[in-house]
Amino acid sequence: MFSALLDRFRRKPAAPRAAAALSPRPAAALAARSAAPAPSAAATPCTGAGARRPLVSAQGRLAAFEFQIGPALLSRLRGPAALASTGNLLGAMRLCCSQGLGTLAALPASWLAPAALDAHFAPGMHLLLQPDALFDDAPATCLLVSRLRRAGVRVGWAAQSTPPMPRAAGRPDFMPLPPPAAPGACAWRQAVEAAAQRWPGVPLLLLELPSVDALEAALAPGVLWAACHIGGCVEPPRAQALPPQAQRALQLLNRLLNDDDHAAVVDAIKADAALSVRLLQYLNSAGALPDRELDSIEQAVMLLGRDALYRWVAQMLVRMSPPRPAAHALQATALARARLFELLARAAQAPNPGALYLLGLATMLPLLLQCDIDAAVDALRLPAPAALALRAQGGPWLPYLQLLQALEAADLPVIEALAGPFGGSDHVLASWAEAWHKV
Repeated sequence: MFSALLDRFRRKPAAPRAAAALSPRPAAALAARSAAPAPSAAATPCTGAGARRPLVSAQGRLAAFEFQIGPALLSRLRGPAALASTGNLLGAMRLCCSQGLGTLAALPASWLAPAALDAHFAPGMHLLLQPDALFDDAPATCLLVSRLRRAGVRVGWAAQSTPPMPRAAGRPDFMPLPPPAAPGACAWRQAVEAAAQRWPGVPLLLLELPSVDALEAALAPGVLWAACHIGGCVEPPRAQALPPQAQRALQLLNRLLNDDDHAAVVDAIKADAALSVRLLQYLNSAGALPDRELDSIEQAVMLLGRDALYRWVAQMLVRMSPPRPAAHALQATALARARLFELLARAAQAPNPGALYLLGLATMLPLLLQCDIDAAVDALRLPAPAALALRAQGGPWLPYLQLLQALEAADLPVIEALAGPFGGSDHVLASWAEAWHKV
C-alpha cells in the first residue's frame, strides 16, 4: 500500500526507494530522469480530445470536467473530421467518468447523431445539445435524446434555443443559465433563485461566472455545476500577511528545491510541531512500516524521500488556505497548475522542473492564502524568470503562464501557437489531463 502511495507522488512511476539519506542533488537527478527527445518547435494542430475545464459542485468541491473543443475548431470541423473529434472527446469523457468524476461537453446535436457513436456513450456523461439543423427534424432529435438517455447520458439544452428543441423531447435533464443582464455576484445569485422558481427540479449549469467571488455567491441547491475563469495570477482585494505556518512550509519547500542537506530538512520540519505531527500521521496511516509506527522525523524523511516529501509539503501548503465555499476546488487547481508546469518543463527539457512546479503553485497562492503576489514570490524565493513572469508578465517563463490561460479558456488556436516547444498541442493537452488526474 505504501509503495502505491509513493508512486502516486513521484514525478514519474518508479520502483519504491530504499530507506536512505536524501540525495544531495535531486534537481540533477530529476533532470536526468526526465530527459526526453527534443520536441519539434513547429506547432501541431489539436487532434485530441480538446481542453478540459474543472467544474465545481454546489458544495464547492471539484466534481466534474467540461471537455471543450472550442469555437474556432467547431467552426472548421466538418464531416469525418467532426465525427473523429467527437469520438475522441467522448472517449476521453468515458475515461474521466470511470475515474469517478462527472463530465460535460457542449456539442452540435447533429455531431452526436451518427449511430457509430453509440458505443462511446456512458453513464456519468452530460451532453449539452447545441441547436443546429437537426432540431428542425423533430423525430430525429427525439430519437437522439432517447438514445443518449438509454445509454445513461444526461441530456441538456438551453431553455430558449434557436431553433427550439422539439416539445416531444420533454424536459431537459439540466439547463445552462445565461449570464444576467446586471454584473456582480448578487445578480448571479438572484438569477439562480429566479431560474429555480421558473424551472423547478431542473439542475442548473453556471458556466460564465466572472470571478471566484461570483461563483461562491451563486453556489446553492439546484446548481449542478459551476465554472469561472480564474486568470493567470489573481490577487485578493485585501491582502493579508502570510500566516506563520505557511511561511514555514514555504521555507521547507525552498530547502528541498535548493538541495539543502538531510539534517537541514529534518531541522526545518522539527521546527514546526504541527507539520511534524502531520508527517508522522500521514506515513503511519499509509502503513509505511507494518510492524511498528514511525516515531522520528529522521526516519520519516528518509523513508519518504525528497521527491514525495516535496509534493506532500506543497499539498499541505495549499490546504492551509482559509475556509471558503470553493476552497477544495481552488486547492485542486493550484496542484494541477503546479503539476502541469512541471510536465511542460520536462517536455521543454528545462534544467529544473521543480522550479516550474513552484511557479505553477505561486499563481494560486495569492488567492488561496489571501496575500499579494510580492509576498508569495518573496516567501518562495522564486528564481528570477519566475518572478519576472508573475510580476512583470515578461521573461523566458512567460509562455508557461500564457499557455495555462489558453488551456483554461479552451483557446485551441492559441494552444497550437504556443505548444511547439512543449511537444505539440496534443502533448500539452495530454499533460493538462494528467495534471488533473494527479490531484
